Amino acid sequence: MKKILLAPNPTGTGHNMRMLTIAKKLKTIDPKLEITVLLGSRQDVFTTLFQEADIKVVDLNPTGIIDFSQSSHLEKNLNWDSMISKYFVPTFFNGDKILHYLQLIDEQEADLLISDYNINASFAAVMAGIKTVFVTERHNFTLVDVKIEDLILGGFTVNQEEIRSAQKDLNRLFKWLVKSTDLIITDKLFLDSFESDKYLQSNLEKVHFTGSMYLEEQSKEKTLDFDYLKIDKTLPYIVATVSSTTMLAENKNKNFEFYEETFKVLKKAVPELQMVLIGASEKPQKAGGLIKLPYIPNWKELIQNSALLISHPGWITVTEVAYLNIPTIFYLSSFMEYHELEAYKRLEEVGTPVFSGYDIPEFCALIKKVLSQQVDFIAAYQKLTPTHNGLTEAAELIMKLIVNGGE
Repeated sequence: MKKILLAPNPTGTGHNMRMLTIAKKLKTIDPKLEITVLLGSRQDVFTTLFQEADIKVVDLNPTGIIDFSQSSHLEKNLNWDSMISKYFVPTFFNGDKILHYLQLIDEQEADLLISDYNINASFAAVMAGIKTVFVTERHNFTLVDVKIEDLILGGFTVNQEEIRSAQKDLNRLFKWLVKSTDLIITDKLFLDSFESDKYLQSNLEKVHFTGSMYLEEQSKEKTLDFDYLKIDKTLPYIVATVSSTTMLAENKNKNFEFYEETFKVLKKAVPELQMVLIGASEKPQKAGGLIKLPYIPNWKELIQNSALLISHPGWITVTEVAYLNIPTIFYLSSFMEYHELEAYKRLEEVGTPVFSGYDIPEFCALIKKVLSQQVDFIAAYQKLTPTHNGLTEAAELIMKLIVNGGE
């Protein structure tokens, strides 16, 4: 029996969901696989989901639930100290965490570790000498893919010499990770205009683009209780969400305020319209057509019945809506949320509707254009997820590594 460890990056709900999806698919191929997830965030939501899928859960934070949407991760002054010493090292390249993962690999007697952009776990697996899979929507560390000018435009005060040095060193570190990993699976399409894509494309013997790794489970999905959620299904509604990981907490608050002010304007033109804000409340609340909900892990029915989704450009959400053909505007509140800037620009190049900033009339004009079906999503979505077999392809690549070491 093969023992597999899942190590989702604990900085966002999407990493947990993608690991859950892959684990479920692996279990359908070989039910005897012994799979354990090292869960480091949103244990309140995901512990039960993994356990229901017959996945053992090791809670990395048993003393409390970790939710990275509730705090800032960066300062407005970007230099080596704020970016590397205070952010990158504690979060992604942490010696204490690497040693802890080494201990867990030994305790669990793991044969294979599947990391979902969990850099600490990937380094530990390489050091432990076990087979390693790196699942990622990023083709390099985020800072490497961002231009200094865009950071300045976003409002950061940038020590350009130190940040350029950090970009150079992080790029070298990522290339080492690619070289040392047995299999790399990405759901993000390659574009010639992005420098980081070129290096991954030069390693196609181990790097594979699958498109969306979405799991269809119609027979098992629970029907949403729209009455409990306070949503009138007979009337049109827009679903709006913000990132579960924010660089500056104030941006999340401004994001929700911007949505609410936008809704007030739209409501005047379309009185029956509703807006559903995901992650804006711990329990359903409704006032004047504005509905605030907690995070909903299985939101397929919600977005399929919506007139429009407004979402941050988190790539796991991108691939899901492309797979399901959901009309979506990808919104980035500020270039200070630099961790999603590369995805934003990639989506803009592909041809999906994107918007950044706080210009309400301009945003309303774009929303009305999408609602009146003046935007064609199909061509862009076909580029983002060219087939509906991405999950099967990813699982088969992993199974090949499990069965014969990738030979």
